Amino acid sequence: MNTAVYCAERSVSGVAAIATIEPARRMTTVLLRYLDDLAPERVPAHERLSHLWDRVNHPRVLLQEAEVILRDLDRQLAGRNRNTAHPVPVHVAGATLALGTGHDLLKTHYNNPRSDWANAIEDMGVRHAVLDVVARQAQLLGRVMKAARAEVRRAGLDSVRLDRLVTALQTAGDIAFRVTAPGATETLAAVPLRATQPPSALPSAASVEQLCAGIITNAEGIRTAQPLSGGQLSSADCRRNATAAVVALHCAYQAVTMLTRRHTELHPARELLVRRTLRLSAEGLHRVLDRWQAVRHGWQRLLFDQRRPGQADHLDQMTIRMGRLISTNPEWTFELRNLPTLKSPAELAPTTADMSQILLSVRHAVEALAVLGHRDLAQVTAPGQIEAMQAMSRTTAAVNGQVGASGVRALVSSYREVIGYTNAVLADLNRAALDTATPGERPSVMVALSILDRRRDPALVSALFDDNTVANSATASQYTSAVSAVGAVTTASRSNSDGGRQASKPAR
Repeated sequence: MNTAVYCAERSVSGVAAIATIEPARRMTTVLLRYLDDLAPERVPAHERLSHLWDRVNHPRVLLQEAEVILRDLDRQLAGRNRNTAHPVPVHVAGATLALGTGHDLLKTHYNNPRSDWANAIEDMGVRHAVLDVVARQAQLLGRVMKAARAEVRRAGLDSVRLDRLVTALQTAGDIAFRVTAPGATETLAAVPLRATQPPSALPSAASVEQLCAGIITNAEGIRTAQPLSGGQLSSADCRRNATAAVVALHCAYQAVTMLTRRHTELHPARELLVRRTLRLSAEGLHRVLDRWQAVRHGWQRLLFDQRRPGQADHLDQMTIRMGRLISTNPEWTFELRNLPTLKSPAELAPTTADMSQILLSVRHAVEALAVLGHRDLAQVTAPGQIEAMQAMSRTTAAVNGQVGASGVRALVSSYREVIGYTNAVLADLNRAALDTATPGERPSVMVALSILDRRRDPALVSALFDDNTVANSATASQYTSAVSAVGAVTTASRSNSDGGRQASKPAR
């Protein structure tokens, strides 16, 4: 659009100006699609959206007026000679195509099942960033039409309507406002096309930087994987997920504990607040590890599916990379059935500047495992599934000893505690990653963390406390967790009583 403005304000012929009308009309249509999907034309359901509604409603009316005028002008100019190869119509059409593609990219995250990127798109700061894009493009289009107005008027069109068109576009563009929310523009720019990416090959040896980058890639693969819809619940898959989560959380706990020791070695008498944040992160990870252990034990008692678990390449690779991150064996794998031999803290992080990337990758991994656990919990609490689990697990009563309502209730409670305690530890991991970053890295780390926070479901904790899915099952009242998620989060954030314990070694 900047190129189109530059060319239009230098010189534009009559046939080129006429050729600009049609792509300009298409651009107003695309901009209206952004506004309609951002704030549909109805009273917002939430009070917090009221000020956003005031900002959106005015430019929508102006863009609708501009679209009507451009459509009428295009109809009046039918059959006239047009120079569609001129830079002005070419670049306006190219900008229109790019805007339309961006709109379709954002909409892919609203397909069923909805992506967690939709939470980020609906964040108030990101919505402001989208409005800023719409306003700036309308302003640039107004400058193009103002430069082409004289040539279009010579074609015999109504000068009053042309003036009104320019005024409508420029007035809509004047609402461009500064995006003040930190990381909002970067979050909008980071929204990817929704697609499931296969994992890359796992190298036999990798540096700490490569392992951290691979962990983040695998964590994204876990989050973007399509959850199973319908069909029979696979207890083998759920137990495999819990086992991998136990190993990955054990490695994460060991990594943060090693970073705490290394920070003490590097700064024995200063930066005590940073060390305290690292210690709190390790304690929180230990609590999450305990809850994943409980989930795994719950599935062992309720095992009713003798099939082999399906493929989970991203989960397996993330677990292996977490193990290699702390292991002296660069070829450690999940199949070795033993925990990795630990590096020295100095090998893991030679300096404080090396800690932030490790903490950021741990933060990605922990939240990805919580997303996986929430999907498994949704399967367990699907309507009719609990009754089916009770009936199928009775055949293993003599072997496992705990079946029926008590086993299912304990499993659901453990899943909810996993998600609740994960929500509590994420804040500590955020602070630790920021505190250990260098001044030059801190802005990029802050943006990465703000994107992750915006992707989280803001209603997740309350949904755990009053789960509609569980309420829809026939005997829901029996399976409401005795420990609410809100209480779990409060306990996790305040209790340090188990901070001195060492992580137990998970058995396969």
